[in-house]
Amino acid sequence: MVIKSSANRRMTSHHAGSEKARSVLLSLSWYYPEIHRGVAKFASERHWHLTADLDDLVPKHWQGDGVITLLGGRAQLWRRLWRLDAPIVDLSESRPDIDLPRVTVDNAQIGRLAARHFLDRGHRNFAFVHRWEMGVSRARLQTFQAELRSAGYDCEILSWQRERHQQEDTRQQRHLWLVRRLSQLPRPLAAFVVRDIEAVEVIEACAASNLAIPEQIAVLGVDNTETICDCLRVPLSSVETNWERVGYEGAALLDRIMNGEPVPTSPLYVPPSGIVDRRSTDSLAVDHPGVAAALRFMRDFSHDPIDMSDVVKHVGMSRSGLEKAFREHYPRSPMEELRQLRMTDACRMLAETKLKIAQVAEQSGFLTSHNLCRIFRRQLGVSPNQYRAQHGSGGPR
Repeated sequence: MVIKSSANRRMTSHHAGSEKARSVLLSLSWYYPEIHRGVAKFASERHWHLTADLDDLVPKHWQGDGVITLLGGRAQLWRRLWRLDAPIVDLSESRPDIDLPRVTVDNAQIGRLAARHFLDRGHRNFAFVHRWEMGVSRARLQTFQAELRSAGYDCEILSWQRERHQQEDTRQQRHLWLVRRLSQLPRPLAAFVVRDIEAVEVIEACAASNLAIPEQIAVLGVDNTETICDCLRVPLSSVETNWERVGYEGAALLDRIMNGEPVPTSPLYVPPSGIVDRRSTDSLAVDHPGVAAALRFMRDFSHDPIDMSDVVKHVGMSRSGLEKAFREHYPRSPMEELRQLRMTDACRMLAETKLKIAQVAEQSGFLTSHNLCRIFRRQLGVSPNQYRAQHGSGGPR
């Protein structure tokens, strides 16, 4: 059932041309300072008055022009917001049953990124760990599973909400559950955890079970909260979700709606910036020493003009022997892996930098613009310039 928002019926009640500075409420069920920064940047550019009361998410007597929220799973927050006489933009997919305009992170792409991150390291055993089955976690799980299945694998789903069996929702109960469930799974295991805060609990459960991270269990979180990821016994690898840009684009959408522009019928998605690699996934789940050595060599020198002969020379195996070992112990051939490493570097540079195409080609190991364009069209169906137009972040404008 979809809950029709009374706010949507008031979307065009505020028009441009008012001399009075607009007053906007920022009401986040989970506080992300990155979202606040993005909204604040846009608010400063438009001379908004921005209210963000962290103690009272919807101040009782607040009256203003628009609201930016992150609904999450808190029904009480929505019950308070829907009474407001102002348009509302949501920054999450946790409540798809509520009919609101949305700008949010591309959760489908997050799931795909996570799967590729683990597959590229040779993992064959996978788990998806989440606490609450909300829209965000379902979207991430669906594409994580789909990407794994396309490579011939599946994953175990660890859902506290589904498996708690009337137990009290306490950190201690979740800890005991995780210790038991993780100890049951085959290793080496790649665990994709829906958020950094739940990934902390996974790392603590591994420590209690004497499971080595990342050698026995590799752990990947989401949000790249540096104050969390860098302060653990094993620093946490995490997907950078680009929340600051979500906040900025959400504010921009609210501004357009307050100016009387049409309300979009579909969510606007902001792609993640990539994965910040830390110790928790810094291992190769490959038990063949020659394959592992070749992978490390290619990852260290993919930006240089190396080819198969260089890899074979470094490993000390025959070419046919190394290719056979890759077929038996890794999902890609050596040259496919080298090409993929270079593609990943090129995509990152195109999305995050203003380097010229020739510079991207040289620094990623493709050497020439012709090689780069040929590979991009063959593998992605677009040119490097088209990829940059689609994925370039450039930060909040």
